[in-house]
Amino acid sequence: MLFFTSRSNSRYIYNHIDNNIYLYDCNETNDELSNLNESLEKIQFLFPSKEDLNKNSTNTLIINITDNCNLRCSYCAYSEHYPFERDHNTNSISLEYAKKAIDEYLKRSTHLQTRLINLYGGEPTLHFSLIKDIINYSKTKSENIQFSINTNAYSLTNNQINFLINENVLLQISIDGSKTRHDKYRVNIKGDGTFDKIKNNLKKIYDKSIEYYKNNIVFIATLAPPYQLIELYNLYNSDSLFKNPWYINYVKPLDTTFLDAISLKNSREIFKEQEKFLAEEYISSAINNKAKDHFGHWFFNKELLKVHFRNMSPSSKEWINGCCRPGIDKFFVDSKGFYYPCERSGDFMNIGNVHSGLRPNNSYSIIKAYADDCQNCANCPNVRFCDTCYLGAKRGYELDVSRKYELCHLRIEKLKMILYIYTSVLEKNPNGFDYLNYIEQV
Repeated sequence: MLFFTSRSNSRYIYNHIDNNIYLYDCNETNDELSNLNESLEKIQFLFPSKEDLNKNSTNTLIINITDNCNLRCSYCAYSEHYPFERDHNTNSISLEYAKKAIDEYLKRSTHLQTRLINLYGGEPTLHFSLIKDIINYSKTKSENIQFSINTNAYSLTNNQINFLINENVLLQISIDGSKTRHDKYRVNIKGDGTFDKIKNNLKKIYDKSIEYYKNNIVFIATLAPPYQLIELYNLYNSDSLFKNPWYINYVKPLDTTFLDAISLKNSREIFKEQEKFLAEEYISSAINNKAKDHFGHWFFNKELLKVHFRNMSPSSKEWINGCCRPGIDKFFVDSKGFYYPCERSGDFMNIGNVHSGLRPNNSYSIIKAYADDCQNCANCPNVRFCDTCYLGAKRGYELDVSRKYELCHLRIEKLKMILYIYTSVLEKNPNGFDYLNYIEQV
């Protein structure tokens, strides 16, 4: 159980056993929940079986176009600060290997109304001719493919922009905040800031097609200490170019020396203050039915959706944290033609290659060891919302299940913040989150 208060200082209990939120009424509530929980089964964890992994099904393909990049972001997972990840290099996937991965994916995605292929890097637009070849080849095989590209948008040309618009490609563009904030870490090979050039390219896209810009571009921010969440909030509010959807990431905190070079004094406290400010602003917007236009929606929505659509009659079975079904939910092909569960896997959990084919069962021993350890999480108040996965239990190149507990306190803090937001809004406006119903349907 998790005790928390709302903005009005009303006291609540979130009970992870039955997945409900209760007003706290001292002994009466405690006795009621104790009796309830004794009557319910202990949570057991579900995980992919060998039979599941043998299914000829995949939802998304991610192709690593190149390991090369035109930026040298200080916190990059492929920098010298991450000794267990690959380095920046000039390797690029061959069109032959890309075609093999695409063919494999197409055979495994016949169940989808819209297939999804993401082009990744490095910086994929450095090899734009390969992007064109991949898209053109895929279109000869299937008419229902949606392409997306993860890009820093630093080197886009007019011709490239025209192609992306004509092909209706989704763009996931990295921006960390204002010019000052963005240029602190996101620099080019010479060490110069990149914000101005990227913004200029964004303006080119906007001027060519406002409709494409609004419908096809999302921004990805990577938060690193010293945290400047408010700068990101102000950028969203002050510049129409950045009024699109956002996804928020954090610097990868494990197996890295990046944080060693930064003063972390009071960084957590500063971040909590900024998060609380944003939460209060978002609560006020939600009470006034304006939450969907507030930046706080993009910062809190992932967790809010989980709470808002939680199963109010939960089963005693729970999926293992935020884990995927390797090869089924998606698979990633690197520049050498090896398959992994996702773009963040590095050399961990290899599940085949373009020659032998996709072999999700190769990951079963890691999945089973991780799932067995998850039985220890049954009494955690965050058990139904936790987003950690196999990679959160990786130390170096090996699985170390003890590692996943290192950040549990931060995940529980986040849950308390989400519950605070959720109850504070509903106390004043029971319909304050109705807009999430539309988002979920879309």
